[in-house]
Amino acid sequence: MEITIDQAKALDAVARRGTLQKAAQELRKGHSAVMYLLKGLESQLNLQLFDRKGYRNQLSPEGEIVLKHCRRILKATKDLEEACNHLQSGWEAKLQLFYDGVIDFRSIAKALSFLQKSKVPTEFRIEAAFLDEVKAKFLSEPGSLMVTILPFTLPQVESISLPPIRMHLVAHKDHALNHEKGAKWSVNDLQKETYIKVRETYGQLGLSTESISFETSFTVNDFTSKKLAIEQKLGFGWLPEYMMEKEMEKGLLIPLQSELKNRHTFKPKLYYRIEEGVGKTTQELIDQFS
Repeated sequence: MEITIDQAKALDAVARRGTLQKAAQELRKGHSAVMYLLKGLESQLNLQLFDRKGYRNQLSPEGEIVLKHCRRILKATKDLEEACNHLQSGWEAKLQLFYDGVIDFRSIAKALSFLQKSKVPTEFRIEAAFLDEVKAKFLSEPGSLMVTILPFTLPQVESISLPPIRMHLVAHKDHALNHEKGAKWSVNDLQKETYIKVRETYGQLGLSTESISFETSFTVNDFTSKKLAIEQKLGFGWLPEYMMEKEMEKGLLIPLQSELKNRHTFKPKLYYRIEEGVGKTTQELIDQFS
């Protein structure tokens, strides 16, 4: 059983316009041609789609259900036509974006929301990773983009700067490091406390803690888990300001006072390839991030 687009259009037009004559005028077909399409549809489905007792063609209960499905077919057909037109105009069919997990995803979501509202026909894959993992994924997937806080140079790859990310070295207000007001802890003091991290940084980021060998450390999966660990007073560590603005305002998470710098700024960039030209979807993303 195959329902044709013409049959779906005929059923929809008659249901909306009320008569075969008006439906035929809308579809620019003869009266008999529309009737033939509907009779063929009823025969294929082995269902009576209309109650033909009155002057107007009233749908039967079965006809109402079939009409819903026909309208889905028509919408899908329209969406397919629009998508094909977009793809023929230079939009990418698929696009991957890899980003460092310290990035505020809201900025990415805002850009994607704009593209979604614009009905861009591209299928997106958005994946978080950390530090060198982001670069490895970017290099392994041709045509992808990445947002990273690490410097990166490669021929035929360009970048745009994104808003900076302010980081703070913090502990919970009830952590031992915050018990003595006005105390300024030494590096030796900090070494004895538990340091919470997401990945080993190996001196890549310029953080004041990178040269310290802590006696105890926890490695967690992401910054959300890291924040929870710090809130549970399991240790101290670096968190992005956007993630803990309310907690800092309330005095729940407090920047450490020590010999180390307790602030750092990351300068992320969006990287994209130019060797085969920049597609429309990529250009729209660049414009949204700019």
